[in-house]
Amino acid sequence: MTVVGYPVTSAFPTRAEVRRFMRDYPGPVKDTGTLNVLLDNVEFSDADIDAALGHAVDLYNVMTPVTSLGMASIPRALTLYGAISHLMLSEGMRQLRNQATVQDGNVQPIGIDDKQALYQQWADWMRNQFMTMARAVKTQRNMESAWGGLSSGYLNTTRSHG
Repeated sequence: MTVVGYPVTSAFPTRAEVRRFMRDYPGPVKDTGTLNVLLDNVEFSDADIDAALGHAVDLYNVMTPVTSLGMASIPRALTLYGAISHLMLSEGMRQLRNQATVQDGNVQPIGIDDKQALYQQWADWMRNQFMTMARAVKTQRNMESAWGGLSSGYLNTTRSHG
C-alpha cells in the first residue's frame, strides 16, 4: 500500500507567518516585489515573536469565561492579531523611550524613533480586532457547551407527562 502525505498547516501561527503579515524583512519583502529601505534587520526577534504569541494565548485565556487552552485550541487569526498587537505595543513603548527630535536652523525637525503614536494606533486597532473576535468565539463556545444541559421547569407539566 502506498503512503500518501498531505501538507499539514500548523495549528497556530508560526514566526514566519507573523513576519510575513507584518512585512518584517530587511530589504526585499519575500514574494512581493516591495522593498523595506529603512530596515537593516528584522524588527522583532524570534524571542519577541514567541513571547507575543504566548501573550495572545494568555490574554485569550483570562477573558471570561476563564479558560486554560493551549495555542492549538485558539483560532489562528486570534493568536495572530493578539501577537501583532503585543509586538506593536512593545515597539511603541521602545520608540517612546528613545524619542529625540532635533532641529538645526531653518530645517524641518528630524525625529529619531518618533513613530510611537503610529505604533500605538496599530496596536490599538489589532487589539480591538482581537478582543472583538475573541469575545465572539468565547460567547459561541460558551453557548455550545450549555446546549442540552439546561432544561425548563415546565418539562414535566405537559399533557404527555400528565
